[in-house]
Amino acid sequence: MSDQSHHQIPDHPINGLKPLSNGDGFSLPITGSDLSRAETHDHTGAFMANGLPLETDEDDDDEEVDEDYVAVDHDDLNEYPYWFRRPPVHQPSKLDDLHPFVQVLTESNVDDCVAVEEAFPEQERCSRDKFSYRLGRCPELCLGLFTLPVLEEDKPKPRPTLVGHVIATRTSNPHVTDKSMELPADWKTERSTVVDGETVGHDEYGSSIAIHSVAVLREHQGKQVGSTLMKAYIQRIREAAIADRIVIIVHDHLIPFYESFGFENRGQSKCQFGGGGWTDMVGFLSLHRPLISLLTAFRHLNSMSELATESI
Repeated sequence: MSDQSHHQIPDHPINGLKPLSNGDGFSLPITGSDLSRAETHDHTGAFMANGLPLETDEDDDDEEVDEDYVAVDHDDLNEYPYWFRRPPVHQPSKLDDLHPFVQVLTESNVDDCVAVEEAFPEQERCSRDKFSYRLGRCPELCLGLFTLPVLEEDKPKPRPTLVGHVIATRTSNPHVTDKSMELPADWKTERSTVVDGETVGHDEYGSSIAIHSVAVLREHQGKQVGSTLMKAYIQRIREAAIADRIVIIVHDHLIPFYESFGFENRGQSKCQFGGGGWTDMVGFLSLHRPLISLLTAFRHLNSMSELATESI
């Protein structure tokens, strides 16, 4: 695997890390309106807000004005940006029909996650015990996208349905390993298990977020559920400032999907989970490392310049 220089997952960097914790303090649920904003983005994965029609405080009865525009003098037209003159129009999508919202998953969602996980081949699925373990130890790292059925008159309030999920734990490794994906043998009684110097399963002191599952119900695939969920997840982890990177293993056909969110291809993975054949991918969450590299290069050039001056 090549040791290439990395770049940040597109978005605003957050400096500093918050104390590591697996409490609910990092619960940052995202509403349906946030998901709507997430749909309008450029190819780098950066979010853009939907524009809203501007309203004037006074009505002009003497002049008819197109309701989609703000009335301005032609001489002043160039002083107004295009988006100010005409807001972008939101295009309805299949995702809108789901009335989606995202929220942190808990142990109460184990059955829902088992159902969603059936989207994977059997040998690659997360087991029920692994869901219980991961949702119990680090629920703040697990996010679900739910659909809220329309409330019908004279009928009980419907229960939201889990459509897709992101399941993750922490690891001290810079990439996903087989041990980081395993279920500790004594997970019901011990807080942490170390084998051959590596923590098995969730490492609460790890600075990498290891994603173990990104899955969407088969009947809802092709509706932007996966991409919307990943954007929400990356934004959540970045804003909480609780990790340096997000790591994942994927099959080759999904490499472009994750590259679209800023993940880097780090070559063939050593993981043999599900039969192997995986690719390591890494998404960096801060500019700290590139900045250090830049400063190091600058100092190196400075020292070279000083040596050149002395030799003259």
